[in-house]
Amino acid sequence: MSGGRGTGAPGRRTLFQAFRDNEDWRRLYAARTVSLFGDWFNALAIVHLLGRGRYDSALPLAVVFALKQLPVFLFGPLAGVVADRFNRKKILISCDLLASVIVLFFLLAGHAGSDSWLYVLTAAQITIAAFAEPARQALTPSLVRREDLLSANTLSSATWSTMFTLGSAAGSLVLAAVGWEAAILLDACTYVVSAWILTGLPIRATDAPARPPRDSGEGAGALSRLLGLEDVKEGLRYIAGDRRVFRLILVKFGWGSMGAITLFLTLLGASEGFRLGGSADLGIGFLWTCRGIGTGLGPFLARGWAGGDPRRLEHSLTLAFFGAPLVYMGVALSGTWWLAGFLVFLAHLGGSTLWVISTVLLQMTVPPEVRGRTFAAELGLVMLSSTGSHLVYASLLDFGGLGLTATMLCASTLCLIPAVLWLWSGRKLAASCVS
Repeated sequence: MSGGRGTGAPGRRTLFQAFRDNEDWRRLYAARTVSLFGDWFNALAIVHLLGRGRYDSALPLAVVFALKQLPVFLFGPLAGVVADRFNRKKILISCDLLASVIVLFFLLAGHAGSDSWLYVLTAAQITIAAFAEPARQALTPSLVRREDLLSANTLSSATWSTMFTLGSAAGSLVLAAVGWEAAILLDACTYVVSAWILTGLPIRATDAPARPPRDSGEGAGALSRLLGLEDVKEGLRYIAGDRRVFRLILVKFGWGSMGAITLFLTLLGASEGFRLGGSADLGIGFLWTCRGIGTGLGPFLARGWAGGDPRRLEHSLTLAFFGAPLVYMGVALSGTWWLAGFLVFLAHLGGSTLWVISTVLLQMTVPPEVRGRTFAAELGLVMLSSTGSHLVYASLLDFGGLGLTATMLCASTLCLIPAVLWLWSGRKLAASCVS
């Protein structure tokens, strides 16, 4: 039986050893990999359907990108309770099967030409994902040896990026050559394959809820416990009471202020001078692909430098927090597709490093009984930040008179504020520990 907690120092074993020696985690990894590949086909298809090949307005795109994130914030606390109460394997399989059905309805919405239904279905698909991700994050440390935790998260992040890269590149080609229907069908199939892979995951104590739901009592108190509100409060009290955990959770929230990156790259790839072969779909796919490559390599570089040393991990995170928005200023000022692509690649070396390291440090810090709620809170906050970013910057583009370059410069500058707060809070925390 693989998984469980080891005693070695994290990060000292090779990636191959971590992959080889954690059989159960490999199933979790494989299922997510298959599903991710189809998701990027789906994302490009939706963008294509909204623009119908034209991208004259930022707000419709921003709305659909926001709907890919807002449900995670709205349902995140409840999803965390579910992840801590119920069998995490069953949660993941149920989410995959429900998502496959939802995705098929995009075919009807696309042929009907209804943007409203595209919005509704996008929200439904991501609501399901909101329940899956905390369960997956909470299950990971139970399936992976402690000394392999950084390696497992590095591989997961790299695979997310690889699937983003392959999905963006292949998806843009499919859209140009075959049509959006093929992309939707492929996404639905990948969910089914993911569920099938997860059926081989064992059910044991580490998959089970840490404790049964409390359902005793009467009246409002009993209803509150039944709905999981008491569990949500307990999780939030834990997060607020641990300054190290609270600080780590706010890392992704701060990076979420650059959440409109997807919108920016979509509009940039569709603009004159950035289209490939005159095709907006290929221009968008190219910039998304450069993002995916950078996101894939970043965690490997951070792992090679920091290993499992918590101090080096924090230093790497700090460098990434400042570096990514600074490089995006260069993206905003670039005038050619190849320079923009190269700078996007560099920026996401930092963005992915920030994401993976904060996840690893949280997984090493948070106890199992509140892990689901902690990761749900973290994910919910970053999605709230990213949603606001999309809507605010799209409004500035459409109604505020700002051009794309000025808006991207504004977003990059504002993202430096949480980076400064991260650095300041770290020094303050270190000083309090010494005293």
